[in-house]
Amino acid sequence: MKPHYPIHYRAAELPSYNANTLRAMLSLRITEKEIKSLGAGQLLVKMEAAPCNPSDIAFMQGGYNVVKALPAVPGFEGCGIVADVGEGVDSEWIGKRVSLFIQGNEDGSWAEYVVSTSEQLIPAAQELSAEQASMFFVNPFTAWGLMEMVAAHGASCFVINAAGSRLSEYLLALAKKNGVAVIGIVRKEQTAAALANKGFAGLLVSTDNDFAAKLSDLIAKYNPTIFLDAVAGEQTGMIAGLMPFNSKIVVYGGLSGKEISGINSLQLIFKKLTITGFDLNAWFANTDDKRKMLAAEHLSALIAEKKVQNPVSITVALDALVQGLRHYLGSMSEGKMLIRF
Repeated sequence: MKPHYPIHYRAAELPSYNANTLRAMLSLRITEKEIKSLGAGQLLVKMEAAPCNPSDIAFMQGGYNVVKALPAVPGFEGCGIVADVGEGVDSEWIGKRVSLFIQGNEDGSWAEYVVSTSEQLIPAAQELSAEQASMFFVNPFTAWGLMEMVAAHGASCFVINAAGSRLSEYLLALAKKNGVAVIGIVRKEQTAAALANKGFAGLLVSTDNDFAAKLSDLIAKYNPTIFLDAVAGEQTGMIAGLMPFNSKIVVYGGLSGKEISGINSLQLIFKKLTITGFDLNAWFANTDDKRKMLAAEHLSALIAEKKVQNPVSITVALDALVQGLRHYLGSMSEGKMLIRF
């Protein structure tokens, strides 16, 4: 049944950016908003669930590449049911569960309703629950895009840091599927112990005294020619110095909060080292629908076959958002915070 307009709904709203994570979090307010009608090309999604990712935290701090006019509703991904469509949109969308990815200036997914476009939506596979469908964009498609870069470079092995992350779990599953070896780097011994039987060619702890020597030995053995870097800072330069001829560093995160440093200019010149970045927004903008749907099919299968897991550590209603964020920030390795509507 076509919804009755205007639609009044509740959303979390960020009034201002704040580099202090706690203050940014505490500033969130639950407000009532209104949708008067849909414009041409628009779809109305009644939200079911939306997670919090590190990129959402960075956005609230004002440290992400997406900057919206404030106040704004945060949330880059989620899932819901298409409730209505505007002029020029196929009515077959109505009633479909969709995963959505929003990184423009419009309001995000931390709301009971989202107005979107078909370019920001992918029909969710039937075998995916609402929880899994809500986390289907940021980590899975980033991993897919990074693996495309690995394949384009012709690498038979790559190095990843933050190897205990959910995104790295996707990368490892895709690497296994494509016969590519993975050398993983983590910060803690307990994380390494938890990952010991996951199928890494080598697994190292960056805080060990002999970390560089062990990494050098693994590089000599497996010849990884790509380093997928989620941390940045001094570690980028240290690892770059160990990489073989014609290697590529792909930076897709900055968990250290520090600038990349320690890159040897002679390595850039004589060892043909290249450094680039990966931006999921740009990947979507430059990828045709056929390629996106192929990626979605393969990624859905990985989840359905339980080759990757998307654990949720806490599920909260919109009114308990700050409580959920506090929990998530204190235990990110346990899984996502999920808002249910």
